This record gives sequence, structure tokens and C-alpha cells, in this order.
Amino acid sequence: MIKTILIEDELNVRAALKKMLHIIEPNIQIIAETGYVSEALTLIKSKKPDLVFLDIELEDGNGFDILKQLETIDFKVIFTTAYNQYAINAFKFSAIDYLLKPIDPTELQDAVKRAILSIKSKTEHQNLLKVLKDNIEKKEQKIVLKTTEQRHIILIKDIIRLEADGAYTIFICKNQKLIISKNLKYYQDLLTDDFVRCHQSHLINIKHILSIERNEKLKLSNNDLVPISIRKKTEIHKIISSL
Repeated sequence: MIKTILIEDELNVRAALKKMLHIIEPNIQIIAETGYVSEALTLIKSKKPDLVFLDIELEDGNGFDILKQLETIDFKVIFTTAYNQYAINAFKFSAIDYLLKPIDPTELQDAVKRAILSIKSKTEHQNLLKVLKDNIEKKEQKIVLKTTEQRHIILIKDIIRLEADGAYTIFICKNQKLIISKNLKYYQDLLTDDFVRCHQSHLINIKHILSIERNEKLKLSNNDLVPISIRKKTEIHKIISSL
């Protein structure tokens, strides 16, 4: 059985979550529930769960207050949250599972499946939680990128540019190149700060622009030359003049 604690201060959400979990995954055993940070800490330490559903906003604090006070996080966390675009981007950057309220049963089922598969990978999960915590607290921002071999934690400032390759995206970073199985549009929507789509196939980090060459190509910090599309020419020139 998968020992599970629900930390959620909305009683109707908690009741709905219990009902859905009972239908979706009979191996989940709900061993405790609360809506308070203080009680949650005691329950986690005494019950030693495998899985925790953790609301961001609680009666006496937030979910991160709980994680900060634990010496080790040896359980899987699935966050639940009301809509907040900044928080959602932080989850996407960090590759941590989250569920928007009202919770969709299909999304819950997918998150639970991933949780069951990854419960044994406790060290990796702790690393992803650390990335999420740093991103939420607006420390040095990072993104988690998954290749066919492994997950990579990359500093946003180290990403020089992204290049479309069909349904894939090539990340060109300071010290490595990664091929990720998501399209460029996905990352254009996610990487809004300091990134601009200068061409149909290229998304660049403006902090890595060195100059515009005579052939209307951008020279970047790694000496790559990236084309500028005609319709983006004015926008790029404005960005360069503001740097």
C-alpha cells in the first residue's frame, strides 16, 4: 500500500480528492489529513508517508513552510494549487507534479501514476523540490530538462539559445547541448523573461547577444550567428538598443 497524507485546508477539495483517489488507485491508503502546517509536520514525522498531496496555501502558512522544516524529504509530493501563473511556471520549470483546483480526475490519475513510478527515486525528487523552492523564492532560476538518458538541471542564465528541430528543441547552453522532446513554441511560452523569438527556428537569450552583424545576423556569446526574420527585425533592433 502507498501510505498517503492529504494536506489541504479546503474540506470540499479534500473530500473530492479522497473520493477520486479511492476510484483511481485502490493501493493508496490515506493515513492522515490536515489543513495546518503545524499538524502536517507532526503527521509526516510520525506516519512516514510515501506520498503527500500538499496545498500551497494553508490555514497557518504555506506548503513550503512544511518542506523547509523537514530535515529530509523521503516521500513524493504532488502539489495542489489555485491558479497563479507565476507559481505554475515555477512548477513547469522544475518538473514537479502539480494539480490545479478544481482537480481534474484525468490529471490526478496521470500524476498518481508518475508518483508510483518515482517513489523509489527519492534523491532525484529531492533535487527537483530544491529547484522548485529556489524558483518560487526567486533565487537563481533553473529549469529541469529531460533527455532520453536523464534529467538535467540548467541555470536559465546559462542558456544561450534554443533551436527548433521538428517536434524537438535543441538547447545550446554554456557548457552543453541538449535535445528535448518538446517543440520550440512550448519553451517560447515558458521562457518569457530575457528570451525572444528572433526567427521561426530560433529563440535566444538576449543577455547573450554580442552584436548584430552586417548580414543581419545576431552574434551570440558563444560566437554562434543566428538569423533575424524580416518581421522581427524592428523588435530585435529595439532590444539591442536597450541593452
